[in-house]
Amino acid sequence: MMRSALTEISAKLAITDVRDVQVTDVVEDGVGGFVRALRVFGEPNTSAGPALILEVQIQSGTKTDLDITTPTLSF
Repeated sequence: MMRSALTEISAKLAITDVRDVQVTDVVEDGVGGFVRALRVFGEPNTSAGPALILEVQIQSGTKTDLDITTPTLSF
């Protein structure tokens, strides 16, 4: 059985002033698996648009493992 791996790239204990949250589509990762990202954006940086605060990439060998289930959608 394979173990999950967690690689710390950047960490935040609290995120304030969030302006947008995005979930990407599931795509092939190029090595036989799949990946999707959850991205949290904050206040814009000059004219570049919203600043990326945190990105969490999740990977699996099975595409359906990356499906996201939510309570009744209200967004």
